[in-house]
Amino acid sequence: MTTDRSPPSRRSLDDYVGGRDNNFNLIRFIAASAVLFSHSFALSSGDRRSEPLSQSLGITFGTIAVDVFFLTSGFLITASLLARRHVPSFAFARILRIYPALVTAVVLTVAAVGLGFTSLTPSEFFSNSQTWTYLARNATLVTGIAHTLPGALEHNPWPHAVNASLWTLPYELAMYTLLALVWLAIASLRASHERWFHLAVSAIALMAAIIFLGQFDVPAKNGIRLTAMFFVGACFYLFRRSIPVDKRLFAILALAILASGFDRGAFQIVYPLALPYVVFCAAYLPGGLIRAYNRLGDYSYGVYVYAFPVQQLLAASIPGITALPMLGLSFATTLALAVLSWHLVEKRMLHWKRIPLQRRAGLNSDGV
Repeated sequence: MTTDRSPPSRRSLDDYVGGRDNNFNLIRFIAASAVLFSHSFALSSGDRRSEPLSQSLGITFGTIAVDVFFLTSGFLITASLLARRHVPSFAFARILRIYPALVTAVVLTVAAVGLGFTSLTPSEFFSNSQTWTYLARNATLVTGIAHTLPGALEHNPWPHAVNASLWTLPYELAMYTLLALVWLAIASLRASHERWFHLAVSAIALMAAIIFLGQFDVPAKNGIRLTAMFFVGACFYLFRRSIPVDKRLFAILALAILASGFDRGAFQIVYPLALPYVVFCAAYLPGGLIRAYNRLGDYSYGVYVYAFPVQQLLAASIPGITALPMLGLSFATTLALAVLSWHLVEKRMLHWKRIPLQRRAGLNSDGV
C-alpha cells in the first residue's frame, strides 16, 4: 500500500473570493481612520509637513489610506461589474453607494459650517453663488469638488477648506466610468469577450503603474497614481485564480514594507510593489474574532466624508487645539456620525441593490 505524501495544493485568491466573510469592511474603516489621523496634524497646525511620515518618507498615512481605498475598490468594483454583466444595473448600484450618504453629508456640512462658522449673515450666505456652487459640485462630483463656503473658517490654521477629503471621489467615479466603458467597448466582441476585457484592464494598469513607478513628470500625477492602484486591484480580481495566497509571503512582504520605512528610497520601491498583495491577503487570511467587525456595519464611508469638516469645526471652536486632542475628539464625533449615516442612510439605500434593475425595467438579464 502506498501513501500519497504530496503536499496539498496551494490555495489561490479565487478560493477565498465570494460571500461577505472577509476583512474588507475593517480594512476600509482603518484606512478612513488613518485619513482622520493624518489630517489631525495638518488641520491643528496649518502645516501639512507636520504629519508623522511626511518628512521621513515623503508620504502620509492619509496617502497610504487612499492607496488602500483604490486597491480594494478596484477589486470589489470589478467583481460587481462581472457579477452583473449589465452596465445600467452596475451604475445604479454605484449611485446608491455613493450619492445618498454624500448628499446628506454635503447638506449637513453647509448647514453646520455655513450657518455656524461664517462671517456672513444667513441671507448673505444663501444669496452667495459660492454656497450653491459648493452644494452642486460636491453633491454631483461631475465637475470636481468645491472647497470653500463664503466667509467660513477664515481664521482656522488651515483656512477656508471645508471638506478637502472629497477630492478623491471624482477620481473614484472616473474609475467606475472607465471600467464600465471598457466593458461596453469590448462587449461587441462576441468571441473571447472576457479575454479582451482582461487584456484591456491589464494594459491600463500596466501603463499607469509604469508612469507612477517611473515618477515621470506628467500632469495629473495623483490621477495616475489612483488609476494605477484601482486597476491593479481590478487585475487582482481578474487573475485571482493565478494568484497564490501564502501566509509566509504575506508576512515577508508586510515586514519588507515596515523595514523599508527606515530608508526613503527603499520605501518608494518596496511599498507600491508589495502593498497590493499585502492588502488582499489581509482581506482574507486573518479570521476568527476579527470577522466579528462585519456585524457592526460598514462605517468607512461615513468616517471619510465627515472627518474633515468635523476637524475644521473643532479647530474653529477650540483655538489652539493640538493634534492629539483633535484626533480623539474628532474620531469620537465622526464615528457617531458615521454610525448614523450607515444605519439611517447607507444601509437603507443599499437594500435597493437587491432588486435587479432589469426587473424594475421589465428586462431579461442575468444582472444581480
